[in-house]
Amino acid sequence: MKKSVIFLIGVIYLISVIVVTFFGLQISVDQFQVYMTSISITNYDQIVGQNKYLTLQFNETEGYSSVIIEYSYTPTNASYPDGVSFSLINNTYTNEDGTTGYYAQVSQTGEVIFFSPRTVRLTITTTDGSKLSDTVTIVCL
Repeated sequence: MKKSVIFLIGVIYLISVIVVTFFGLQISVDQFQVYMTSISITNYDQIVGQNKYLTLQFNETEGYSSVIIEYSYTPTNASYPDGVSFSLINNTYTNEDGTTGYYAQVSQTGEVIFFSPRTVRLTITTTDGSKLSDTVTIVCL
């Protein structure tokens, strides 16, 4: 009886080693990732309807104006708090020679630089997989 129990334990151990070796025990990082549940642009002047607006004055002396987009997100313990991207709409034009010119550009830190007075829409989107976004219309006068 004792030999059969030891033999059975040995067989179970051997099978478990083979199964773990073959299938592996990999922990998925996604199991522990905390996704953002909301994101919101916080530095705007007014809300009209459901649209946020931010207004700034073009600096003729410097030849450009800039603003840094501020935002908040929840939860505050999100795995990738900097996991956002910024994009602009209506910020380009086509020159007479067919090349593209820019009224404004945005960096990945959220700084929008205007090269001439213009109205553009900026969208901030999460890149952590939660697919959240918020938009503000920036009017540079």
